[in-house]
Parts: sequence; structure tokens; C-alpha cells
Amino acid sequence: MASKDMIREYVSLLVEQSVTRLEREQVKITCRLIMQRDAHVPDTLTRIRALPMVTVVGQKEPVNRTAKGNTILETYIKFLPTTGNNYKNLLSIARLVKGLPGIKIVRVISLEGRPILYKGQPIVV
Repeated sequence: MASKDMIREYVSLLVEQSVTRLEREQVKITCRLIMQRDAHVPDTLTRIRALPMVTVVGQKEPVNRTAKGNTILETYIKFLPTTGNNYKNLLSIARLVKGLPGIKIVRVISLEGRPILYKGQPIVV
């Protein structure tokens, strides 16, 4: 009798986990954003957080304001991928970020902590 109760409890836990767990694992990327010199970094990070798929955003390095009139910001972004294809997911998130006000260029530096290239070239949008 006790073993039946244990089995019921185990099955119940599995069902609960399948409902409460994410269907896909998050993906973490590091990006270098080249922005307009007067870009407001906290607002930019907030806008990225509000994008679809994005779960977490943070700043990796201090802001660099260059003599050429740009602001360079290194960020990490965790997001929920939409497909199993890493390249398509990276392009999708990079395009969403680039569409935000003040962002000129998005360069994907790493995926899950490993440097990333596509066909030997960096992913730049």
C-alpha cells in the first residue's frame, strides 16, 4: 500500500513539474552595442528587458564613450529561443535589439560563454 502512495506522489510531482517548468532552456549571449553618444544606458537596458523572448539583461563592462562620438556597452542577455537553430535565434534577438532607439550596431560576442562565429565571421547586425 505504501509503495502505491509513493508512486502516486512521484507521478503527481512529475505532472506538476511539467506544467511549471519552462519548455525550452534559456540561452545566454554577450553582445557589444555601439550606440549614439547621448544614449541613456539604463533606459536602453530597460527597453531590451521589455523585448519578446528576453528574460534577463545586464551590463558586463563600464560604459565606454569614444572620441568618435559613440557609446559602447557590453551586455549579457538571457532569452528563450524560438527555434532549435542557434544562428536564427541570435539574428532574431540581435535585430530586435538593433531596432531600439539609439542603437547603431549589435555584435554578438559569445553564446553560453563561448566565442561565437558564423561561417568564420562575427555575427553583426
